[in-house]
Amino acid sequence: MTQIPSLEKFTQRDKDGTLFTASLQIALYARKPLPEIADGAIACYRVFLKRFGKSVTIYLAGTMRRVRRFSEKYVEIFPTLCKESGLGLPLYRVFNGSELQDFNPPIFATGAYRDFSWLQVHLPPSLANDWKELLAVLTPMAEPLPFRYGTVGLSLCWNDMSVDRDNEVPALIGPLLKRHPGFNLGTPRELTDQAMPPVNWLTLLGPELLEKVGGITKLRRAFSDDKAISVMPFGDGVLIRAGEFPQVGDRNRRDNVPLYRKVGSFLKKYRGDQEIELDGLTLEESEKWLARFDS
Repeated sequence: MTQIPSLEKFTQRDKDGTLFTASLQIALYARKPLPEIADGAIACYRVFLKRFGKSVTIYLAGTMRRVRRFSEKYVEIFPTLCKESGLGLPLYRVFNGSELQDFNPPIFATGAYRDFSWLQVHLPPSLANDWKELLAVLTPMAEPLPFRYGTVGLSLCWNDMSVDRDNEVPALIGPLLKRHPGFNLGTPRELTDQAMPPVNWLTLLGPELLEKVGGITKLRRAFSDDKAISVMPFGDGVLIRAGEFPQVGDRNRRDNVPLYRKVGSFLKKYRGDQEIELDGLTLEESEKWLARFDS
């Protein structure tokens, strides 16, 4: 495989815009007081705007009832929110679209559940075809944030802050998540308090998790028999890359994304067993989905 195939079949639209679409998602998770992660989140935001700011059109912050057109006038809203009091990152998103229901990459979004924070960036999947370019985007975005864990991979991107989309999209994407195991959740808020969300194409371990697994040498030794899996230092942690390109997989064709499963099976004992019913899946289906790379 020399590049990612077209993922257009995973896009669905209606009269209001894009219900969901495939993206290359960066999802980062942190559990530190807001003052300790604010600067890193702001740095990521500024890198995002520098690289993709001309393509974003709409933003929504905090308790705003309606979206607003994004412009230079509103650039400092997210940094200001990050400097206010709070347990975790503020609820914020800026994206490409015409209204709340029309949700397209590039997207920058943050939020928190208690003291568990998440930061998400949706980008065009084609960016994964150029490793050097992707790393040039990912490194200045992720390294400043003291993340405990993170993933980069293909995702089904949709706007769960739209009541209408929240009512209709989960039923549409549930079957896709079950059939195509390579897709990550497009809603990291659902996984933010998990001990370790499922692995994906790129899996980022922060320093605490890295210490738990025994350090970078142990990780490299664990995957030394498979040249398709690499481990490299990344910030204060490591980055595990499972294959040259991200995969979607297809259970109907017996493609269970074996490289992801190899990484996931090694990290299985650190994932935890918290029960949660994910959007579009039953409780039993959710448990199976969370464990899909465990063996």
